[in-house]
Amino acid sequence: MRPIRLAVIFDQQIRAGGGYQQALNAALLTKNLSEHMVQTFFFTTLEENVSTLVGHGIQAELIQLSFFQRARMYLRRLVTFGRILKLLKRLERYSPFERRLIQQNIDLVYFLAPSSWTRDLDEINYITTVWDLSHRDDPEFPEVRWNRQFEARERNYRALLPRATAIFVDSELGKKNVVHRYGIDEERVHVMPFQAAAATRESKETGSRSSIDVRAKYHLDVPNVFYPAQFWAHKNHVYLLEGLRALEQQYGLRIGAIFSGGDQGNLAYVKSYVRKLDLEDRVRFVGFVENEEIPELYRQSVALVMPSYFGPTNLPPLEAFELGVPVLYSDKSGLRDQVGDAALLMDLSDPVSMADHLKNLIEDPGLRSKLVEAGKERLKYFDSMDRVGILKRVLEDFRRRRQTWE
Repeated sequence: MRPIRLAVIFDQQIRAGGGYQQALNAALLTKNLSEHMVQTFFFTTLEENVSTLVGHGIQAELIQLSFFQRARMYLRRLVTFGRILKLLKRLERYSPFERRLIQQNIDLVYFLAPSSWTRDLDEINYITTVWDLSHRDDPEFPEVRWNRQFEARERNYRALLPRATAIFVDSELGKKNVVHRYGIDEERVHVMPFQAAAATRESKETGSRSSIDVRAKYHLDVPNVFYPAQFWAHKNHVYLLEGLRALEQQYGLRIGAIFSGGDQGNLAYVKSYVRKLDLEDRVRFVGFVENEEIPELYRQSVALVMPSYFGPTNLPPLEAFELGVPVLYSDKSGLRDQVGDAALLMDLSDPVSMADHLKNLIEDPGLRSKLVEAGKERLKYFDSMDRVGILKRVLEDFRRRRQTWE
């Protein structure tokens, strides 16, 4: 059998945070595939990604579509009436995106992140990725409801999932949700657990350390916790702030916080909450941070505190485990399954539970050591999963099917 020609689509912005890092992890995974089985071609729709990917040894080709090409693709997605759709396809059989891939004789497309581009493929097969279905788990949040995002995500998933050759999800709960909510056959859904960011894993493996003094750089005179997250409402920054205030009021312990991440519409509100709780002297907003600094923000913190509502899995706990940092995490279905007994679980209805955990962590060095060791063991569990093997089996199955037509 000839190798299949696989197009890997990387369309995440570097400032997307965890989404970018997980897409990069998946891209690097494909470099372990045998050339006898697959010829891999990398594409990106964002010019800024071309040079960034070169730094990771990935040569990506830029797909640039004009305004009119994108408009035609959008129109094709909107059309649901059979006769109109047939007329459109008679005038233009392939979308501009699919035509570009056909010119490269691509057999299969691998979308590293959830993407609406899947809806522009009529004839080429594809693998897609589903990170979460949190719009169904927690539909109350404004980012789910603004601009009819709930309806848009539902429309997208119902269009792309049934036609996918394979679907990669982050966890067993993620698989269960895809099968149950969208009627997908179980054998087409494959669990591919998250990994810590490539830069974090490299920092651990090489033992490299930055000379940065975090507290000096950000003018903090107290120890701090760290929370890397975009400023969405569901990230629940206000819970962390209430937990810091409760820690001081209940136990007289003053702890600060460093927040990294971009504004997705909720930053001004979080800053107003800092002022409301009189925490301005010990809360820092550092925005987008370069990869080299991230490991030290973890290492020099009391703990990673992540009270997010969305899951079922997230990258920061894995990064904290890699770097030997205790984790405080949401006590929610799926999220608690990700960390097992390697994290202290917070009751999101009660910020005092966060304060209690921090007090115990500060006053009991043995607890810190126990959590660090448990984090290492939890990583061994995830590392034991043969991610490359999972990907190979999916591709080999497609390869055998592909040889049945010209």
